[in-house]
Amino acid sequence: MNAAARAVVFDVDGVLVDTESSYGEAVVRTVRWLLVHEADLADDGPPIDRALARLWKREGSWNNDWDLAYGVYCWLIACEGATTSERRGSAGDPAAAARLPMAELERRAGARRRLGWEDVRGVFAEIYEGTEGAVARYGVRPRVGQERGLKHDERILLEPGFIEELAELGLDRVGIVTGRNLAEWEDVRARLPLPLDVAVATDDDGRKPDTAPLRKVLGELRPRAFVAVGDTLDDVRMVQRWNETAEGERVPGTAVVLCPEEDEPAYRAAGATLFIRRLAELPALLRRASSPPGRP
Repeated sequence: MNAAARAVVFDVDGVLVDTESSYGEAVVRTVRWLLVHEADLADDGPPIDRALARLWKREGSWNNDWDLAYGVYCWLIACEGATTSERRGSAGDPAAAARLPMAELERRAGARRRLGWEDVRGVFAEIYEGTEGAVARYGVRPRVGQERGLKHDERILLEPGFIEELAELGLDRVGIVTGRNLAEWEDVRARLPLPLDVAVATDDDGRKPDTAPLRKVLGELRPRAFVAVGDTLDDVRMVQRWNETAEGERVPGTAVVLCPEEDEPAYRAAGATLFIRRLAELPALLRRASSPPGRP
């Protein structure tokens, strides 16, 4: 880590907020609903699980959960099988599929793909927001009839006092680069113990791994160097792309990946070097990373 780092930039979902039972589960339920109700498959079990959704985020550019649900839908629609489990069984290697671009997944789905990205987003929004909330926020055509949205199951991971602990290490400027859109960010902002002057970029400012949202946040924070904490491959790639620019040469960034132990090798292969299992481990990691050689 660059010893001059004064700013820390956080992803939100999976880092500051536990979204396994909300966004992660919404991907699983969206794909299942689409296969049963739009592709007319017999439902004999979930065609994917949360572990597969995490695998796609680890292997490819699927930080946005709307994109992820649509990409997995295209992948499975292109395969054979009359039931949800048969369709998953014939789909092949999910890691290889995750590395394909969206356009190729759409091409393979061909005429079997009855719905477009906007339609899939609408189903996802109903499951995540609840139908009433999805109609009010996005104007979707109701299909699912979800009374209670999964967003109500989210749990805050950022503890009071954590930001102050980072400030004691010299990281006294805080930024957010989130894949949530502005409305979704505002839903959770009041529940997070963040400083009032936090710099924020949402999906409306650019989609990771594009560096545009990071540029916006760093333009407000104006650090000499920064640390970025994320939990997907796109978080790592965003920092790497930033460091390859002239701006990155002046203001270098260090990526820290929050992930389970079994995911670490894939992120190391992508170039990441710093890892934590829980957000609370970040201060100790940064102390070690900034210590001179030979000093504990």
